[in-house]
Amino acid sequence: MVKWKEQLTIDASIERVWALFQDESIQHIMPKVETHELVEGTANKAGAKHAQVYTEGKQQQRYIVETVSYVDEPDRKYRETAFAMGQMFRVRYHFLLEKVDNQSTRFTYEGENKGMNLTGKTMLLAGSKKAARQTVLDFMNRVKKQAEQQPSH
Repeated sequence: MVKWKEQLTIDASIERVWALFQDESIQHIMPKVETHELVEGTANKAGAKHAQVYTEGKQQQRYIVETVSYVDEPDRKYRETAFAMGQMFRVRYHFLLEKVDNQSTRFTYEGENKGMNLTGKTMLLAGSKKAARQTVLDFMNRVKKQAEQQPSH
């Protein structure tokens, strides 16, 4: 199993950062997600299920992503998501945004990737922890950059 938890502060309002995590904006922060289509439930709510197509190099993956938990409060935003990738990995992660002040937001990204079978478990054990952490940090920095570049409303 691979676990991660990273945190950083973004110089943007919590609402501006949260807008990037809404269904209609998800491809801005996850450019390898080619499609993100609601197939069950209500968008941006717990219980929503989306069909996603994700491309990594020449390989394309299709899976159903479930929103497990969704909280949208003025000072705290939270979205937890889970999906199975291939028949090899179970991925669960969450984004937590906390208002520091009107122009800064604490962003916490935490999750885990579990092997569902021997092949998946072996691949996770053989994978580079440094590369996995870099992927998490690259994602968080992309969110930070997108939030800080957007014009104020």
